[in-house]
Amino acid sequence: MTEGQKNTGLTPVRTARLIACVIALVGMVFLFIERALSAVLVMATDGVKLGLARYNNFTGRFASQNFAEDKQLLSLLKEVQGLLPSAESALAVFMVIAIVLLVIAALGLALPKQFVHVLVALRLLKWETGEAAPEESGESLREVIAKVGNVPLKKIALPVAVVVAVVVAFFAVRSCHETVKAASVSDSIAEMQQKAVEYMEAQKAFYAKSKAVGNAAALQIPDSLSTSAFDYKVTGGRFTAVSKVLLENCPAGSKWSVSASTKGFFEKELVLYRSAPKDSACAKLTPDFKKLGRNQ
Repeated sequence: MTEGQKNTGLTPVRTARLIACVIALVGMVFLFIERALSAVLVMATDGVKLGLARYNNFTGRFASQNFAEDKQLLSLLKEVQGLLPSAESALAVFMVIAIVLLVIAALGLALPKQFVHVLVALRLLKWETGEAAPEESGESLREVIAKVGNVPLKKIALPVAVVVAVVVAFFAVRSCHETVKAASVSDSIAEMQQKAVEYMEAQKAFYAKSKAVGNAAALQIPDSLSTSAFDYKVTGGRFTAVSKVLLENCPAGSKWSVSASTKGFFEKELVLYRSAPKDSACAKLTPDFKKLGRNQ
């Protein structure tokens, strides 16, 4: 090839960049798969929790003990529950693979000459026999890596910084999402407990006037109310709050209630019974529910 001719073929540098682009594409595919499977895992986890909660009450236990389809479904739910930890580990592996591939691709794009020598030293590529191979073509992998180590830091700083920034941004967004989700659960629980306290205060005020337990109309409060997280009802002297969504590990359909009644013959007094779900995850969310309104 003369000086006036332009090389339009795959030179070593172009080959290195092409391979780096392919590696980057594979890394992005792994990242996409990890994100997609992560969303599926969240739905599967919620589905398993809801299904197990369904079979944890009286009707669910009766169905699982007497109907073949329910027995099979409960067994399947337990099998899937056992696989969830392995699925989470697999997602972590996918994420690590994606990050490693993207880092390799970034280094390959930033240092194409050194990258192609590393590939040749690893015997993943070989110099074209029709042309004179570079003087370094016979170098060992250790010698090539030693030369790569002498590359000025500024040549690799930018691509490495970009990859690090992407990884940090990803985990920051993920952390923020978890923080917002936790805050949303906390706000929903606080709202539910506030509604329960308002009901108890209304009953106390009504009883002080009439010496009787009041219904929603007598207490001048709504007999039903629905929010994003709970359905509230006041039936007779009973307040109930039923969760509509999964609250951390507390399944949807969990019920908190406050029942009002009177006791005594000659001197009656108002008694408020507070009831929280028996599920340990729900109890963890509202550890002091049975103490609500006692010091009001």
